[in-house]
Amino acid sequence: MRVFYDRLVDDSDREWLVQCLHTVLQEKMGSDFDTVFAALDADKDGTVTEDDLHSLLFCDFLDSKSSSYIEVLHLDALRKTVEAHLDDFNNMSKKPMNLVLFRFAIEHVSRIGRIIKQPRNHALLVGVGGSGRQSLTNLASYMADYELFQVEISKSYTSVEWREDLKRILRRSAEGVNPCVFLFTDTQIKQESFLEDINNLLNAGEVPNLFAVDERAEICEKMRQIDKAKEKSKQTDGTPVSLFNFFISRVRDQLHIVLAMSPIGDAFRQRLRKFPSLVNCCTIDWFQSWPDDALEVVAERFLEDVEMSEAERSGCVQLCKVFHQSARGLSVRFLSTLQRHNYVTPTSYLELISTYKTLLAKKRSEVSKQKNRYSVGLQKLASAADQVTGMQSELSALQPQLKEAGKEVAEMMIVIEQESKDVAEQEKIVKADEAVANEQAMVARGIKEECDADLAVAVPILESAMAALNTLTPQDITVVKTMKSPPAGVKLVMEAICILKDIKPDRIPEPGGTGRKIEDFWGPSKRLLGEMGFLKSLHSYDKDNINPTLVK
Repeated sequence: MRVFYDRLVDDSDREWLVQCLHTVLQEKMGSDFDTVFAALDADKDGTVTEDDLHSLLFCDFLDSKSSSYIEVLHLDALRKTVEAHLDDFNNMSKKPMNLVLFRFAIEHVSRIGRIIKQPRNHALLVGVGGSGRQSLTNLASYMADYELFQVEISKSYTSVEWREDLKRILRRSAEGVNPCVFLFTDTQIKQESFLEDINNLLNAGEVPNLFAVDERAEICEKMRQIDKAKEKSKQTDGTPVSLFNFFISRVRDQLHIVLAMSPIGDAFRQRLRKFPSLVNCCTIDWFQSWPDDALEVVAERFLEDVEMSEAERSGCVQLCKVFHQSARGLSVRFLSTLQRHNYVTPTSYLELISTYKTLLAKKRSEVSKQKNRYSVGLQKLASAADQVTGMQSELSALQPQLKEAGKEVAEMMIVIEQESKDVAEQEKIVKADEAVANEQAMVARGIKEECDADLAVAVPILESAMAALNTLTPQDITVVKTMKSPPAGVKLVMEAICILKDIKPDRIPEPGGTGRKIEDFWGPSKRLLGEMGFLKSLHSYDKDNINPTLVK
């Protein structure tokens, strides 16, 4: 099974091999195949099918106390052991792996572990993307306590960096104590020369002209130290050639190369023809399509964090499996009809589950929002109904008060109507008064205009009088005061001053001898002129507030 079955790539060839084993076991050994492997019969129908043979596993890591290569009798016990190793790996690694360890995965972990533990053996893992080649190699290397190497490809990665990585891997594997695993995938092949170097490593354990002279000297010195630690009979002669051959021998013993290739397209076929060591020096492990139990376990694992009932979860798992299987069936029909390949990979299955979870979360969120909107709307409607009920109760309680208020309003309207009539009458009176006031305003405006005209005439006279007053001196007052018969102009001015100061005139006999008496202001004027502050009183006279009775 391990030698031939694992290398077959066609389902019909595998079925032929199983039938051949049935025949050979019956004819050559006289034993019934189904009886010998009855323990593998999962459905207990008395027939051991090809799928049942996948449970025939051997490994050396089932018992931590023993490293014996033994048959696995209980797959659940092996699953728990591998899961424990996976948990330890995730706790120690910077890049933990979220793996579902179904029978398919455990089978390949056992195969990879068996291959890398055989002396100078290498593995060629063939499968589409997402089938678990790299993850299972990481896990198998950790379980075997091997150190794993992988190159990190970047845009600027060239053959120079590739050679440096090879030097580091080869020296680490030869100079170290534990064996090493070099995992290389077809997505890391930036140049075909990379595969040529891999071909040389698989065939001879070295890459020609990889190390410079000084680097070879360092390697020989390190190998000399390791060589001296061995028994005397197993040591080399110490020459540089012998020491470098010892280095190559340790590389072949310590380094296991695991190649992960995809069979899609012609590139894989062409590379196998160009570099035959990829097949001749490697044990092939084909990663076939996931079986039904694997599809169910993976779906259950990724849907376990989704909130749903067990019946709904089981239905979703079955639907995911049916979708994936139907897609594979359609791809086969597509190939037979149009001769074109459509690959349905495990990655597609995982994306299907992820899309379902994303869509479910989105729809649940939308439904939850709608539900919340309806709930809030119902709450508001209920609140509005309660408020309406309360308002109706208040309105019923206020009915008597409203009737009383209506009566008061009616009475008030009567009063308002009466007052409106009174206001209308008052308005007529006010309008009549307004007409009279307007007429008086027009008369007042005419008087004001007349006064303004008189004022325009009087202001220059006032200013002239003020200017003349400013020219008077006490000597001028003395001269006027000594006049016995002043001119008519002086008498007129003094008469005006006496009137403005409200000084009464003297009554004297009329000069014509008629016996009547007349008013004379010259006597009061002389007395006024004799006052000390006469001029000052004229300057400070309040001409803006003259008593109206004094104005003629």
